[in-house]
Amino acid sequence: MRRAVITAPKTIELQETNIPEIRPDEVLVKVKAVGLCTFEQRYYKGVQRAYPFIGGHEICGVVEKVGTNVAQKLDVGDQVVVASLTRCGECYYCRRGLDHLCSNADQKTKSGEMWGPGGLSEFMVAKGYEVYKVSNELNPAEATVAEPLACVIRSVEKGNIHLGDTVVVIGAGIMGLLHVKLAKLKGAKVIVSEPDGARRQNALETGADVVVDPINENLKEVVKSLTEGRGAHVVFFTAGGTPAIEQGISLLIKGGTIVLYGSIHPVQPISINPNDVHYDEIIVTGVVRHTKESFRKSALLLSQGLVQVQDLISECIPFEDINHAFERAISKDTYRVAVMF
Repeated sequence: MRRAVITAPKTIELQETNIPEIRPDEVLVKVKAVGLCTFEQRYYKGVQRAYPFIGGHEICGVVEKVGTNVAQKLDVGDQVVVASLTRCGECYYCRRGLDHLCSNADQKTKSGEMWGPGGLSEFMVAKGYEVYKVSNELNPAEATVAEPLACVIRSVEKGNIHLGDTVVVIGAGIMGLLHVKLAKLKGAKVIVSEPDGARRQNALETGADVVVDPINENLKEVVKSLTEGRGAHVVFFTAGGTPAIEQGISLLIKGGTIVLYGSIHPVQPISINPNDVHYDEIIVTGVVRHTKESFRKSALLLSQGLVQVQDLISECIPFEDINHAFERAISKDTYRVAVMF
């Protein structure tokens, strides 16, 4: 089989190696499509450096072989998505029911050792618990969105949206638009803050009720005017840096929640008035990774067509053109680029 290995910034080698053998608790997956997330993009650009690195964690494929100890019913040829995340089951967090925070989930690497989730290869090995069946009718490129959608499901559930709530989504990248789609499913009125005009238009087409240019418009005034002066019930931060987080906090209604979905690079502290938390009982929380349950829901929503994501797949590029795929993925005019096998 072939695999794509990042060996240095903007340097990818297509290497040949043997198809791996599986253990009794594992599944051999023949990969059909992989989405290029910002995680892989950082190693390609050299923002993060730990080489050689084999990326690919937004994965759709078909079952090639099933280990004898895999408990779920899987047949050869089933289309699946892979939740490539270690859940050891034995560490403190796994035993607390927080296995998405597993102490052993972060793959460690020694200099010169191959590491990474491994989806950018023609075949990959996954633990039985990492594999979720999806409809065989689902487009493989769209199925790769299962992993980010599973993360956004957790974010939206942490926001605790009620019917008729006003929600603000800061940032209209792919994660922001997934928040828009799910918030509308929850029955919310959605306001999107995004400085890029094309992305604001995409947010409207995705279902946002109102879009705001935070550079040239007063976001707080817009939100207050649409909520009789009270503010938003939930704010989701997906991009924009610490000033956007601070602004998001200022948008909240009493008892409101801001969910920090996006990360900050480089890290900078935020300023917050503790009395706002005390007197207004606002909630500032975060979310990282998916759970088994959120991944199950994601596979179901995509399989049943309850969430449509074809508009988020900007391009599908053959595996042989992996360098071009990464160049397109890091471009600001794409959402998700899928590598097709």
